[in-house]
Amino acid sequence: MKTQLFLFLLLFGTISYSAQAQDADSTAFKPVNATIFLKDGTQLRGLLLSESPVGVRIRTDNLGEMTVTTDKIERVEKNMDGFYRNGQYWFPNPHSTRYFFAPSALPLSRREGYYQNAYVFVNSVSVGVTDHFTMGGGFVLNPTFRDWQVVFLTPKISFPSQSNVTFSLGVIAIGVFNRRYEYDPQTGVSRKNGFGTDLAGIGYGTLTFGDAERNGSVGLGWGFSDSDIGSSPVINLSYMTRVGRKLGFVTENWIVIPSQNSDTGAVLSGGLRFFGEKMSVDLALLVPTASGVGFIAIPYVDFVVLFGQKKKKK
Repeated sequence: MKTQLFLFLLLFGTISYSAQAQDADSTAFKPVNATIFLKDGTQLRGLLLSESPVGVRIRTDNLGEMTVTTDKIERVEKNMDGFYRNGQYWFPNPHSTRYFFAPSALPLSRREGYYQNAYVFVNSVSVGVTDHFTMGGGFVLNPTFRDWQVVFLTPKISFPSQSNVTFSLGVIAIGVFNRRYEYDPQTGVSRKNGFGTDLAGIGYGTLTFGDAERNGSVGLGWGFSDSDIGSSPVINLSYMTRVGRKLGFVTENWIVIPSQNSDTGAVLSGGLRFFGEKMSVDLALLVPTASGVGFIAIPYVDFVVLFGQKKKKK
């Protein structure tokens, strides 16, 4: 009888200690965002709830909570970027460095980039050369491949601060290569006379308030054309916010300050951005305004494809 009582107490004590140890481990483990890479190539992304030598428990968007045994796991990557809202994982906004065409002051990470196509014919690529310097360039496709061609460069250097304020300096430089014609008064015919180049653009500074999920920018720049500089500045007011997991609102507005030689003019725009982790589509309306001009709304559409690897937050 004494032997049976001793064995019972020993077994009860072992079970109690094991349960307490598991509770302590469970209490000590803090759920984190993670991606589980399985040996069969499957990836499970979600909130890692617990981890032990036997396996892990994770909560995913599509499959809910599930346990994965260690023998099926190749590796686990913790602390990935992103956040959870109402129990659903939201990946970081990958399109925070630009509005429609105007850039924010936020930089691309080194070796991160994107290809952008607007109206089918306007093509551009931007790449993070360093974590603070972005280089972009592109061209306007001439379907006839004759008489003219437009190319542009968009370098930008960013100066991030410890707060959610970023300053940048940049240039949007446009070159127009066009065929020159010379009029012959004797024959009354214009003849081809080689190619010429016209340069124009804007140098600007931008101050961006906010982060990747929501930010607004105030930009100030001066236009130039060949050797001339604009007599009045151009102001850019832009804003973006994420209104859904894969939906954002964007507005970009250019305002020309009046001068002795020009009246006030502006191009206002607003629209929606539908996006995933690697692609986005913008649908918006552009509204040019000027004295004597009636209401005009021009549809705007573009799509963007990301490439490279975004630098992970430490």
